[in-house]
Amino acid sequence: MVKLLNKAVLDVISVIENSKDYQKCLELKDSMKKNPKLMKLIDDLRNAQKKYVRSEYQNKEEVTTLEEQLNQIPIYVIYMQHLEKVNQMISYVEEDLNDYFFKLFN
Repeated sequence: MVKLLNKAVLDVISVIENSKDYQKCLELKDSMKKNPKLMKLIDDLRNAQKKYVRSEYQNKEEVTTLEEQLNQIPIYVIYMQHLEKVNQMISYVEEDLNDYFFKLFN
């Protein structure tokens, strides 16, 4: 049973990893890593988001400013579009599993 489940999970992961969107994310991420200014902006955004959460959602201006700057960079925008599609695939699988087990046990 466990081996069958592991195979099914690996099959789902394989479908996602072989998708055009996932492959494009990898390609774009490699390209973005070659741009130190872009990577610094992304790192700054992550830090600003952490600071924003720790401040109990006060002063979002820094986060908004950095997001606006990043959204002016085409490669970042395209990367985020593909990443959203990958995340949708993952969410779809998660929702289907939740629905299946909900129906099974209720």
